[in-house]
Amino acid sequence: MNIYEIYKQKIYPNLDYWYHSLNSIRYRKFALRLPENFLSAENFHPQRIMRITKGEYSYEYFNFCYLHNILSLMLYAVYHHAYPLVCINESEKDLIQWDWYFHQPQIDLSKLHTLPSVDCAHATVSFQPHFKDIYDPIFIRLWGNLYANFVHLNDTTKQYIETEYQTLFSGKKRVLGVICRGTDYVTLHPPGHPVQPSVDDVIAHCKKLLKTDTYDAIYLATEEKQIRDTFCQAFPNMILENKRRYYDDIYYKNQNIQYIKDVQFDRENNNYWTGLEYLSSIILLSRCSALVGGNCGGTMAALFFNNCQYQYTYIFDLGLYP
Repeated sequence: MNIYEIYKQKIYPNLDYWYHSLNSIRYRKFALRLPENFLSAENFHPQRIMRITKGEYSYEYFNFCYLHNILSLMLYAVYHHAYPLVCINESEKDLIQWDWYFHQPQIDLSKLHTLPSVDCAHATVSFQPHFKDIYDPIFIRLWGNLYANFVHLNDTTKQYIETEYQTLFSGKKRVLGVICRGTDYVTLHPPGHPVQPSVDDVIAHCKKLLKTDTYDAIYLATEEKQIRDTFCQAFPNMILENKRRYYDDIYYKNQNIQYIKDVQFDRENNNYWTGLEYLSSIILLSRCSALVGGNCGGTMAALFFNNCQYQYTYIFDLGLYP
């Protein structure tokens, strides 16, 4: 077979796909075997420091693609007996920094000074959270364990989220969490991403649930004010929302904006505040009693933060955008 035939039959892309699929198996098996506190002094004995200096994409502010990319690289480091040190955007202080919201993985840092340091050779690895994982309790627990070990809020972030939680949830025993995407997700239909339910379908499911179960309030995570207003009309005096800037006023009025990442609010440290509002929104969602919504990055994160503690979940499974 000549080179043209190899190219024509797309053997190289197929081999690449199978390489990454097979390569992910060893990391999955490794992650499934990890104990709950796998970074404890008893369980983890790093031989080097691995500096994570680049990601799969150029990240400006926090989103869960960023978090899951880093999470997979952290797992890669631990698999290779290295302590993962996140250094992405180290020289660009206006862009997302891990330390804006999180601590570095928590082990006895005094022991690290004697270890050699290497840069991670990869920007991504084959084993990352997939949209289908949230329908399998085994994978929810797997990623929940990685979240618990790798994702530690710093004091400022923790205080911000706790203040929002007390303001919104105080006195409410059971809160139904709802996530509903809009803007670029439903406008662009990104190929390979889960089809999102309509707002009417999400509301209909919530109304059906409220007929058989009791909730004191509905916490709504969305980036669109229009969606918020529709929920307020459907469920008067029940909707809770965290402090945030909504995107739709700018997104739908500016034809030059294709993705919400390109929406810029006129405020100091916008990248920091945009990420903090989003992170807080999803962590509050993870602390609800139940979860209803479409399958997206925020939904995945809420389930992993929650780690199978929801009393009820319904995540629409409508296939993928072609």
